Amino acid sequence: MSDVLMPPAAADFDASLELAELVARVVENRSEQTRISPVMIANDCMAILDPRMRSVLRVYQGCHLYLRQLARAALARAFDPADRKKRERDAKAVGDLLFKLQGRYPEAHTGALDDPVYVRREEMTKEDARYNRDRLWAEGRTKIAHGDAVEAWWNSTHPDDPL
Repeated sequence: MSDVLMPPAAADFDASLELAELVARVVENRSEQTRISPVMIANDCMAILDPRMRSVLRVYQGCHLYLRQLARAALARAFDPADRKKRERDAKAVGDLLFKLQGRYPEAHTGALDDPVYVRREEMTKEDARYNRDRLWAEGRTKIAHGDAVEAWWNSTHPDDPL
């Protein structure tokens, strides 16, 4: 028998949901800022959860890491062009080719950061724009290569019914 106490699964789910809701509120509160990152979001959340920083260091660090993961996912959902529903909504609102543009893009990496910092499109530097152009072009080439591989697989396994 282990000496470790395991909290009930329902309590874990409720706590995770509460933390995700907190992250969403903080993201919304920072939405008008030029730059936003998972670390910023996690710091704000920790200031709310433990304003006097009384948590044991490892507990604080673990919670901060989890909040960063939640924030990374929330920011990607909010600002990633792969979100089809957002793209469609933007297309209807703008009505031209600009719907393909996001409100924020990852800032060009300095090399020292693990988490992306999202910068408002209007505030991007030329380096940020070049970084995102190159990143998106590379993603496109990768997807095309993947599509070619699927086609080659299909054609090799179904020679009588090629794509």
